[in-house]
Amino acid sequence: MKPRLLQLLRCPICVAPLDVETFASRDDEIVEGALRCRKCGAAYPIIDHIPRMLPDDLAGEMRALNRDFFTRHPGLLSGSASSGRDSESARDLKRTLRSFSFQWNTFGDMYGFWEENFLDYVSPLTPEFFPGKLGLDAGCGFGRHLHYAARYGAEMVGLDLSEAVLAAYRNNRDNRRAHIVQGDIYRPPFAQGTFDFVYSIGVLHHLPDPERGFRSLAPYVTPGGTLFAWIYGPRRGVSEAVTRVLRRFTTRMDYRLLYALCATIAAGLRVFSHYPYRALSKIPSLSWLAEKLPLHDHARYPLKVVVADAFDRLSVPLVRYYTDEDLRGWLDAAGLVDGQVVRRFRNNESWRVLGRVRSVVEPGPGSPDALVGRPTPVAVESGR
Repeated sequence: MKPRLLQLLRCPICVAPLDVETFASRDDEIVEGALRCRKCGAAYPIIDHIPRMLPDDLAGEMRALNRDFFTRHPGLLSGSASSGRDSESARDLKRTLRSFSFQWNTFGDMYGFWEENFLDYVSPLTPEFFPGKLGLDAGCGFGRHLHYAARYGAEMVGLDLSEAVLAAYRNNRDNRRAHIVQGDIYRPPFAQGTFDFVYSIGVLHHLPDPERGFRSLAPYVTPGGTLFAWIYGPRRGVSEAVTRVLRRFTTRMDYRLLYALCATIAAGLRVFSHYPYRALSKIPSLSWLAEKLPLHDHARYPLKVVVADAFDRLSVPLVRYYTDEDLRGWLDAAGLVDGQVVRRFRNNESWRVLGRVRSVVEPGPGSPDALVGRPTPVAVESGR
């Protein structure tokens, strides 16, 4: 943990500042230590460079996976206060934590094409949006998106519920503008109004209450700042129908067995969809047929990425889908202005949702504080 991060962190339960105790450090970073709340006394470990800011009802998995640390520091086993959530929500979040912990530490490789992927997700934001800003990646996974936001000049904090934070740290450890925290998106461990922008890409639709997750992030954006999310839209077609049937079984499978199943599915897609797509797309009279092949856009990715996508579809316990009308309601409920809901369609429908937290004094048209001009409430983008 870099010293700068201590200035940003707060107790997720009572939002008080924290004191730090260092057990081991290297190169001006805390490798192991503890954060203690000045008000309620809750203790949060720092393990493998990463502050672990989970409330007690979600911390059990983290403790089980880091037994060596807690054997050496048993005084930290008492944990923090509970978040107060109901038992069903806590159970669902624990399942999600386990799924993404396995997924992103297995498939956490960085590839050059992730940059194009990131810019596609966050459009209409561009690289020019990021320099000099402080941002939060809410649900950062293995850190591929915050890698580019930080490279474009933002100081970034990546927050994730799962042990994917280990992969996120590895992928961003050489960037002094990148920080990683393990925490709960419903109770982020920061003071309100901390960030110039917050984004959440491909995360909220996996929560027990996605709209609440979206609303919970808005207070952490400074007045005039931007809140952005990428959300699943309605899913149709053969591949989606097959996925829904398989998920009845695969969400309960051992992850190693599910990995083997996903590798088999990926190999089948490669042989029966991707290779034919590559051949047919070069023949003008048959290009229409190439476009009908399932998941054909994955033909350009390495096989491991195709396996990861299959695992993502089949392992995560909760998946929800939303319409533009639903998401306009989210923007209103969060009190955001200059809202946009932009349709993105590549094999499956999804939405880019963004708005601006109202300033104390609203900027006029053309002001440099405006989000991206004065956007229309809803936009539609069609693509392959």
